[in-house]
Amino acid sequence: MRRLYDERMTWPLALAFTLVFALAAVDQTRAQAMRDLIEEALDQNVEKIEIEDLPIRDALSRLQQQTGLRFTLEKPVLELMPYGERTKVSIVIQNMSVRRGLIQVLDGLGLQMRADEDSIRIEPAPVLVRLGRRMTIEEVNLLERLASDPWSAIRSGDGVPLEIRFDPQSRPQETLDKAIGQIPAASAMHQLEAATETLGWVWRPDGVRIVFESRLDDTLRRLDRPIDMTYQRMPLDDLLVDLGRRIGITMFFEPGSLKRVDARDRVVDLIQRGVSVRQTLERICGNTGLRYEITDEGVAILAPADAGEEITSANVQDWVRIELEIRPGMKMDVFLRRDHLPPELREECERKLDEILSDRQSAGPQERP
Repeated sequence: MRRLYDERMTWPLALAFTLVFALAAVDQTRAQAMRDLIEEALDQNVEKIEIEDLPIRDALSRLQQQTGLRFTLEKPVLELMPYGERTKVSIVIQNMSVRRGLIQVLDGLGLQMRADEDSIRIEPAPVLVRLGRRMTIEEVNLLERLASDPWSAIRSGDGVPLEIRFDPQSRPQETLDKAIGQIPAASAMHQLEAATETLGWVWRPDGVRIVFESRLDDTLRRLDRPIDMTYQRMPLDDLLVDLGRRIGITMFFEPGSLKRVDARDRVVDLIQRGVSVRQTLERICGNTGLRYEITDEGVAILAPADAGEEITSANVQDWVRIELEIRPGMKMDVFLRRDHLPPELREECERKLDEILSDRQSAGPQERP
């Protein structure tokens, strides 16, 4: 009797789950259908749409009236425009698709679009995320030029000043020119994105010039960007991921790292104003014992060091101090266990140590002054 009772009680529950999954599938199908309609509308050619010099929200509202497409501005967009909501734009689309015309306009503002379920979302493009602050009018003018002309036209005549932050002996200008030369002639902005992606570089506007730097330098600069943050009862991993999202970098977690943190420290209350993400990371690591490592790909969150791994007078000979140059003028000492080094680097360390000891022995005892 008990078995029959259980079966009768679980059947409606199973049916409920089936209905939930069925409804979810219907919602997904409907959402995809809406996105398909939006994509189709974007590819429709128009004879002429001309919207002159209106605040960005008003310009998109006017475009919505003329195309039937709905636009949504992501919050960070207005924070990065030269005058916020008062920033004026012009939208001119003639004898081309709405998509192509919008791409030209948005590229010139450092923005991009994506079709959502019921609207086209306007959000910062990678170049504006890298900039990470409100644009100047000079930078808007530079982006507009990069969005409308090929790189060959940008570099002809007076050209645009370039600041390439790599060792001049590596001939970075030639490397850049070669990489861009392999990209089909499109807008200079698209050529720059494709070429620097291939090289592992990043680029951004800086006033009237274009700055090129390594991904590591870009990550370091973003980590030093001051932001406001308010987190209440936020799981630690969600907080770290959100910090990375806000400055456009990826947070990686060493497997099992968060499990090594005291349960009381895995939920965080944090309210700070004008503090860099690097400072926040230092604070979190100081409170939890976690460590972090900055890489070309983002920031790796590492587990707390074992007590047995601490450097003491008894085991100091097992460690190697390595001086790393993070950026020109900034160095950091990193201590690694000898047995954690790659074999070739371990052999090099041993050779250097033998040379130092040999030099000291040959010099003999030194007199004290």
